[in-house]
Amino acid sequence: MAWPHLIDAIQLSGRVALVTGAGAGLGQAIARELAALGAQVAVLDVDAQAGARTAQALPQAMALGCNVAEAEHVQHAVAQVLQRWGQLDVVVNCAGVASAPGMPFTQCSPADWQRTLNINLMGAVHVCGAARDALLASPAGRVVNVSSITGVISAPYMPAYSVSKAALISLTKVLARELAPHGVTANAVCPGFIWTPMWDALGQTMAAREGHNDGRAVFDQRIQTHVPMQRPQTEGDVAHCVAFLCGQAARHITGQVIGVDGGVTI
Repeated sequence: MAWPHLIDAIQLSGRVALVTGAGAGLGQAIARELAALGAQVAVLDVDAQAGARTAQALPQAMALGCNVAEAEHVQHAVAQVLQRWGQLDVVVNCAGVASAPGMPFTQCSPADWQRTLNINLMGAVHVCGAARDALLASPAGRVVNVSSITGVISAPYMPAYSVSKAALISLTKVLARELAPHGVTANAVCPGFIWTPMWDALGQTMAAREGHNDGRAVFDQRIQTHVPMQRPQTEGDVAHCVAFLCGQAARHITGQVIGVDGGVTI
């Protein structure tokens, strides 16, 4: 039997992908990567205008304003994708929010906990539930959940976020076991330290506690202290990993938790 070369095995031509949180940042980078490999991409974001800007820059894309915390919104969005393209092969759950800084964890209010879990965990539950039948019908169904290293090692400065990302990893394993007999894979990708607006805000909070206002210095210090490779990760690093998991080259990789973290979780 002739096996395809890697470059062919990661192509996504003829596939339809849905990426949540794709209006900006990491989700946008993932949407671009999947499109570059030939996929038709549904760009979902609670900020409809941001999603539209992402979609306009892609060759075959549609933008849908969607609050993943609302199951009905998600069901409507998935229905629109199926109406336009007639299939859905790849789901990437990237929509997420940071939680209020904790330590102790009781500094997070019940509303903080609920909002974080509603988006970071239940958003993925809603999307996977709405897309389940389409994924089962696909010859190469893929689910990739973007978790975090804080889902593997605890982050005391964002307890609700850390718990939600750990729960997302558990959801990934549940999905992987259930869907494996149907040829559908489910994996979690855990980014490490990426300088994003979320880290900018967090860095400012942590800097204030240390008596200064240089959030980037806090971030850089965390790199030196916690990352064996001594450099931050990038959105592109994560997007490449996600794209690989969506292709045929990764057809026997499922239920895995893959850190793109420079060795933080060694």
